[in-house]
Amino acid sequence: MRFTIVLFFVVFSMVSCSPPQHNKSINNKCAIIRYIGFIVNYNTYHKQPNWVSYTLTSEQVESTENMPKIPHHYMQDSNFHHPQATNEDYRGSGWARGHMARHMDMKWKKEAAFESDYFTNICPQNKKMNGGIWLKIENKVRKLALQYDSVNIVCGPIFIDSIYGTIGYNKVAVPDFFFKTVLAFHNCHYHAIAFICPNDDRSLELIDVVTTVNYIESLTNFDLYKHLDDLIEESVEDVVDRSIWGL
Repeated sequence: MRFTIVLFFVVFSMVSCSPPQHNKSINNKCAIIRYIGFIVNYNTYHKQPNWVSYTLTSEQVESTENMPKIPHHYMQDSNFHHPQATNEDYRGSGWARGHMARHMDMKWKKEAAFESDYFTNICPQNKKMNGGIWLKIENKVRKLALQYDSVNIVCGPIFIDSIYGTIGYNKVAVPDFFFKTVLAFHNCHYHAIAFICPNDDRSLELIDVVTTVNYIESLTNFDLYKHLDDLIEESVEDVVDRSIWGL
């Protein structure tokens, strides 16, 4: 018999947004947006998410694995009345419209897949990176969800020197790096792994981009696993057991 352990938690930035009181709340230049399949901490200045968080279950992976392709319809969230990117911003820019909550991971519900194409879930990504190491990480996450029955994913852009500037009329900021963290519960213990990818066209493998959650937190100033007991949190965030993750 399979027992599914679903991990639900919300991640809050210590410097950006406070916990939401409503479905969509604004605090300074940030917004918390709750969609059907994922949660977005949206940055109204950069016109993209600070982070996106969602739980992916084995049932969702299995149900979407052989589903027909759902066409992309990139668009603004018309219910969110704050600055957002447009297709015109990306057209001719040389940058891909990169999903944070993966479109394929949301195909278990048509509305969830539809919402994943909102620009509130999209970041400018290098095209080779988007179809290369980022795709490899996304595929690895789906395998992990099958292995552990469910995993929680948190991902987003990282701005350090902002060397790529902005694109389009709306001045959508182009990130320097992207991160993705994965939390699983296995054999009565939490385990976490993190990845950090440069937003460029170099060819990389998973082993090249593995890091700790603590390192991601040091770059982003996000407290990613605030819900965990402090002692558990520290051990989870500072160690990557590659044998657990098949690396």
